[in-house]
Amino acid sequence: MSSNQPTMLLTLHSIRLLGFADTEAVATRFGQDSRQVESLLIEAGSKGWAARSSFGGSRGWSLTVAGRTENERLLAGELEAAGARPSVTSVHEEFVPLNTDVVAACSQLQLDRLSRENQQNDAMDHQTHQTFTDAVASFRGLETRLAGALPRFSGYTQRLEQAVANAATETTWLIATDRDSFHRIWFEFHEDLIATLGLQR
Repeated sequence: MSSNQPTMLLTLHSIRLLGFADTEAVATRFGQDSRQVESLLIEAGSKGWAARSSFGGSRGWSLTVAGRTENERLLAGELEAAGARPSVTSVHEEFVPLNTDVVAACSQLQLDRLSRENQQNDAMDHQTHQTFTDAVASFRGLETRLAGALPRFSGYTQRLEQAVANAATETTWLIATDRDSFHRIWFEFHEDLIATLGLQR
């Protein structure tokens, strides 16, 4: 999603979805201007909504408890203003069983990789490829409906498709935590969805 006018909603929500990120990453998540986002982050910090710290040699932002509460307040306002609650609720209901299948597939893949950790061949087998390809196909319609109501939801399908394509030669693109892997994108979407509805995992 691209936004000409960076907002506190998108800035705080970027941090929530990314977990811990520097200013550039926060701005990039929703296509916002990094200089303006930096000003919003400083404001968020002064209000106790975000904290800047160092972690693993990197410096970035994370949400405070107060920031999470403010993020949820802004999301609720956005949802009601757009009249999108029925649409988002419907998508969530359809996503739940799909999520169960994807989480199970990711868990099985992790177990399979552990049992084959000494093997050189890391190519994705046909069954695994089909499982994740089918998941993306089922997901695509959900994103279309969500993005029609709340445009900031656009882009997940494209990222998932890229992860599956990358996994054709390196299956770690399905479950890794150090890149934009399928599992990482899927987890981010789930967080995005439940945060929008004010739900807990």
